[in-house]
Amino acid sequence: RVRDIQAIMTDTLPDFDSASFVAAAKGKEGYLFPDTYHIVPGTAEGDIVALMLQNYEQKMGPLRARIASSTHTEAEIITMASILQKEVRQPDTMKMVSGILWKRLSIGMALQVDAVFGYIFNKPTYSPSLDDLAVDSLYNTYKYRGLPPGPISNPGLDAIEAALTPTPSKYLYYLTGKDGTMHYATTFEQHIDNRKYLR
Repeated sequence: RVRDIQAIMTDTLPDFDSASFVAAAKGKEGYLFPDTYHIVPGTAEGDIVALMLQNYEQKMGPLRARIASSTHTEAEIITMASILQKEVRQPDTMKMVSGILWKRLSIGMALQVDAVFGYIFNKPTYSPSLDDLAVDSLYNTYKYRGLPPGPISNPGLDAIEAALTPTPSKYLYYLTGKDGTMHYATTFEQHIDNRKYLR
């Protein structure tokens, strides 16, 4: 997320102006490509943002023909990828979860992803409370159906690829067990039963 990039830059670059960076990055969540950058101390914060946006354009160029032939816009792909980036721990399960989330959207089901709450409250990702689930934010995917208004993180290529090429399955539910293993379910009852893996 922008807040994480800001923290890294603050710790790494002398005389880095956090406020200037946040101002330059405003509205660009999702499009500051996560990568290794070599930045000379004293580089203007706006130039750093421009560098990351340029990298995004370079990385997305080869994918745009496939996005154009898909049923989703680039903005939708990046928003879904940003959710996958924060919601799923392992790249090899991103495509499966992507298929589940796109399926939820296609049948009018709320996405109900927990990762949005870290973005809403500007905190590290955490398990939302019942009060959190009721917060009135357009990013609250429990309260509002459809994709959130924009990305909640800056996704990498694995997440973008997963959003673009989801794995079809019979599942509608998933959760990550305490050991990091993903568990899938076709019914809500099975999903509730899978909660035993959280203990």
